[in-house]
Amino acid sequence: MYWGSVRFFKHLILSVFMITLLVPSGLAIYYKYENAQLANELKTLKASSFASLLYAQQMETEYSWQNISGANDKSDAAPNFDLEYQNLYPDLYVGDIPLQTRAANTVYLTFDDGPSKLTEDVLDVLKEKQVKATFFIVGKNLETEQGKKILKRIVREGHAVGIHTYSHVYNRIYRSVEDFLDDFYKTFDQIYTITDIKPEILRFPGGSINGYNNTLYKELIAEMTRRGFVYYDWNVSSQDAAGAITKQQIYENVVFASKKNTRNIVLMHDSVEKVSTLKALPDIIDELSDRGYQFDVLTRNVAPIIFG
Repeated sequence: MYWGSVRFFKHLILSVFMITLLVPSGLAIYYKYENAQLANELKTLKASSFASLLYAQQMETEYSWQNISGANDKSDAAPNFDLEYQNLYPDLYVGDIPLQTRAANTVYLTFDDGPSKLTEDVLDVLKEKQVKATFFIVGKNLETEQGKKILKRIVREGHAVGIHTYSHVYNRIYRSVEDFLDDFYKTFDQIYTITDIKPEILRFPGGSINGYNNTLYKELIAEMTRRGFVYYDWNVSSQDAAGAITKQQIYENVVFASKKNTRNIVLMHDSVEKVSTLKALPDIIDELSDRGYQFDVLTRNVAPIIFG
């Protein structure tokens, strides 16, 4: 008799074992197929959504810049925006930000707070070493004939010029976006009048994020970017803003910090009292050149190094 026999129970145990083995495997294969299908659907949905988003942004950007540039507007009236400060200074626009690159083994020497009498000596060193640099200009220093003369020399010798505000007074320029634009525009207009070049880059005093602008830096960055300006922080500091610092300390600060990066934006200053910076500059250039770095100027085509 088969039912209840030993052979029956052997077959029963074997059947249970096979079901236990095959069912999970079958379910695993089924759900793997289902997950693959869902993944493909999700990928398609994301691609579609992303494409739609890009299209919407492109249309919005094209519409904004057409109005800003006046391409489709025969009047010179400023475009109307929701925020009042967006209507200030209708000529304070420099166009679309171009495609930006990240050049390896490159050093960008930058000098803030000039021009001053010391700037002429800095330019002499750069000319001797055949190196180009970027100068972020403080507008109040252009009120003298000497300041105008030095700015013209900076441009004539192939260096880049950016804006570092007019007054450089933190608690004044960072009171509001309007105050920043008021101050910034003065230097923009000065540089354009003196050199016939519209500056397109800037450095925020104290960097893009600091203790004075921590409540409005996002608005500032958004507004300056909307107008086409590119801002540059730094990843190497000479620390020459400190009062008592030696030539050797400045040299070490720049050279040692540069080892960590394939590209370096170096913060230095060319205000009149920065004599140690001037003295350290030739050795800094020689050492970095020996390490295979090339020197270049900052333009809007250079991808910025920024805080945060």
